Amino acid sequence: MAPKPRWLYPRSLTWVGPGYYRDENQKLWMVVSLGFTPDHPIHSRPESPMTVTLCWVNECCQEPLSSFSSCLTCLPVMWKICSQSLYSGTDSRLWKLVHSFLVDTTRYLVLEMENQPGRGNPSGPYPLHPH
Repeated sequence: MAPKPRWLYPRSLTWVGPGYYRDENQKLWMVVSLGFTPDHPIHSRPESPMTVTLCWVNECCQEPLSSFSSCLTCLPVMWKICSQSLYSGTDSRLWKLVHSFLVDTTRYLVLEMENQPGRGNPSGPYPLHPH
């Protein structure tokens, strides 16, 4: 029998609070960075490609995450894995797992919104997170 892989990616990540997601094993993941295409500000073009980096943490921070916390509403409420390196978000977008790594004992995931040609501009606000 083949040995079990040391670390499997989360099968799902569910929003639990601004900048925090919980996986199917109840592990907590925190958004540590958001990257946007430089020539498309997030508020005027919410469909612009973005990259999100999450890291596994033991508990929620008591302080605000950072100055980018107001941008967190552009992230989906949930991601579910749909292939080996692709997640489907509740925002109807596909997110590619572009990198995963371990620093000391901290696990990181980097997800990038897939470019979906022909989508067009969405209309109206993005009510992704419950208020």
